[in-house]
Amino acid sequence: MKNFKLIFAIISLLVIMSCSDDPTSIRNDLISVIDSTGYSGCFVMYNLNKDQTTFINLNRARRQFSPASTFKIPNSLIAIETQAVSSVNDTIRYNGIEKPIADWNRDHDLLSAFKYSVVWYYQDIANRIGDSTMKFWLDTLVDYGTMIRPGVINQFWLDGSLVISAEQQVRFLTKLYNDELPFKKSTMDTVKHMMRYEGNPEYTLYGKTGLGQKQNIGWFVGWIEKSNNTYIFATNIETKDSLDSKFMDTRISLTKKLLNKLQVIN
Repeated sequence: MKNFKLIFAIISLLVIMSCSDDPTSIRNDLISVIDSTGYSGCFVMYNLNKDQTTFINLNRARRQFSPASTFKIPNSLIAIETQAVSSVNDTIRYNGIEKPIADWNRDHDLLSAFKYSVVWYYQDIANRIGDSTMKFWLDTLVDYGTMIRPGVINQFWLDGSLVISAEQQVRFLTKLYNDELPFKKSTMDTVKHMMRYEGNPEYTLYGKTGLGQKQNIGWFVGWIEKSNNTYIFATNIETKDSLDSKFMDTRISLTKKLLNKLQVIN
């Protein structure tokens, strides 16, 4: 009987300990913050120190959408690793055909193409990488979404052939941050440097936006690096109207508002 009581006490203690360090936090109370923008959406955040993932709108966070220009993160990794670009300064000449965004109508290197999300530049380097090499790396990045149909080499991250969830975005970025992807460390360091979005005395923000015209969705993914912790995040929003400047700005402003509500930033 004494042994039974001891075993029961140990099991009870283990249960209590596991419950007190729950790896998942569901914050449905913050869905109203997303709704207040006039858009539907979700948010996922991984707390590196606590090893805890916070979900706002869990069902949507596990739905897959086109990665749109957030694919420029793995595309850059693959391009650098395979030497499809010689360096971040590898310049591709503008072909003179007017593009829909003014900043696209000039020559670009990898750094500027990432900053201004220049689709034509990344389509060119995808062509350089080629189908078989791109497929090899996408198969190697096992967590990076799902290819639901054969994709054209310079369109698959835009046309819905490749889809990824906000939860998967966070898993992928956590591996990138921790240098756990199957690339050379120098390759990962270069892309992380490219992702630097803004900084202040409180934190440094790394990220990439995306805009999916097929599904009317917007992304902002990345991480907040502070002196004592790092928080990896993915924001996904959707509109029934046009992908206007308000919608594009909301990807970032909503992310910061949710990070504030979660007491990550002031």
